[in-house]
Amino acid sequence: MAKTEVKQYLGYLAWLLILAGVFFAVRAAMAPRGEDISWQPVKMDGHRTGTVCITQENVDTALGVFEDDGYHAPNGVAFDVDSPVPQAAEALMEVQPRLSYLKEVVGHSARMMDNAREHDMALSNLFVDVLREAGSKYYKVPMDFAITNYGGIRVPMPEGAITLDDIASMFPFKNYMCYAKVKGSELTRLFEQLAETEEFQAISGARVKVKGHKLESALIGDKPIDPKKVYNVTTIDFLLDGGDGIRIGAMAQDVKLSRVLLKDIMLDYIRDCESKGVAIDSAPDGRVILED
Repeated sequence: MAKTEVKQYLGYLAWLLILAGVFFAVRAAMAPRGEDISWQPVKMDGHRTGTVCITQENVDTALGVFEDDGYHAPNGVAFDVDSPVPQAAEALMEVQPRLSYLKEVVGHSARMMDNAREHDMALSNLFVDVLREAGSKYYKVPMDFAITNYGGIRVPMPEGAITLDDIASMFPFKNYMCYAKVKGSELTRLFEQLAETEEFQAISGARVKVKGHKLESALIGDKPIDPKKVYNVTTIDFLLDGGDGIRIGAMAQDVKLSRVLLKDIMLDYIRDCESKGVAIDSAPDGRVILED
């Protein structure tokens, strides 16, 4: 086949692919759409069956029992074995032996700490402080500042006993600790960006004041930010390149990654507190002040 014929053939093929792409795009756009569905979390209260979240103490009773006349939920209501409720209960019962290790009590909490996506919350403050301390130990340099995102904390910290399951549920994502060297001028730019959002995100080592979505003041280590100084920052890989709109990697002069998971950092901290007989605790401390 001559070169001109090959070029002509390739040209026809290219046009064919373009037309096919246009056809499928138009068909997808014109296809009937189903009803939009939105999801929202609902607190599990066992209002139908009395089932409650499984802990180390209630594995045998939290899911009810099967008897000759059918399935009996924890609240005493009986269901026919062919109905959906006992089928779901049976599936959960079958996996419990494989999940039993998650019921290990690893520590204790002095109070319930909510995972709400709000600034200056007890749980997010605790976690980002623990992250900064872990970064200092792991990288062997004092960390001036730490930042993580609220969305990485998925469930509240319970009051009282803390199980391995609680920590696995709290930090289910494979987010890894990292270390970035960032100039003060870039940190100020980051704070200005966060000030414009509804979620300032969790920070440690800094105190900021925002008014009308504008940054009024920012301190690191109780001192004004030096625009020329390079600060040691602990964060997570999710925030290096676009997670929650944050790109610390683009601001940094240098970045060092680790293979240390956030859940392991928190788990080590809780186990250490338990070994010392200390219940973990935290509280808002005014590190982020937002005013209209």
